Amino acid sequence: MERNLTTSAVVLRSRRWGDLHRMVTLASAELGIIDALAYGARKGKLSGRIDLFLVGVFFLYHNPVRGDYAVVDVEPAVASEHIRADLRRMYIASFMAELVLKMHGGDSQALFNLLSQSFALLDSPAAGTADTILIQFIWRLIEVSGLEPDLVACPICERPYGVKEALSFNAAMHAPCCAVCADVDVTNGEMALGPGARRYLLYTAGLPLEDAVGVTLSETATERIRLYMLRYASIIAGGALKSLGGSLL
Repeated sequence: MERNLTTSAVVLRSRRWGDLHRMVTLASAELGIIDALAYGARKGKLSGRIDLFLVGVFFLYHNPVRGDYAVVDVEPAVASEHIRADLRRMYIASFMAELVLKMHGGDSQALFNLLSQSFALLDSPAAGTADTILIQFIWRLIEVSGLEPDLVACPICERPYGVKEALSFNAAMHAPCCAVCADVDVTNGEMALGPGARRYLLYTAGLPLEDAVGVTLSETATERIRLYMLRYASIIAGGALKSLGGSLL
């Protein structure tokens, strides 16, 4: 591998490294999820230029002996200033980053595209709502990760769903299913996907992300699908997500 690399990437995590530097976790279009040491990111050349959720072109140095990376420079494309200025959008972006790090799979180019587009939309108050961006991000991350469910027929018994049928859930399969094949109790409404929500997800799956987040939902429908997707995310992540511990999601 070349020592000097250029890659498009998103900053998913940033932590102090000594008095002057930061260790950042990047979702790179070409390299996947990597850690890179940003020398002088706290007090130096890169100070104030590498923030959480920044999307840009990163110039890296790769040490082939140790197998590590260092950030030489960065050209920001989305600075994510509006995200960091809005507490709820900050929570949503933190959830997105944590979910990606927890799952850590899928095509790196597709993952970068989804993250960069989602953060750009989240950074623009005029683009959809924070809730629809969150819903679409989870739904599309499931697809990128190779876990896209079948919303037309039960993945277990293969029976086609009825038009007005509400779907249940099979946690072992990580997917919606018919009531007969479910292993999750949906009598309290958890992990129950109604016919209207199913039509919404089927319709928006064929749209570009920026168009999908603009599809109008009622406040009630938005809340139901949002809660469903957050529970779905917890199941496929295989464990508790710290960002779901607050009340802003």
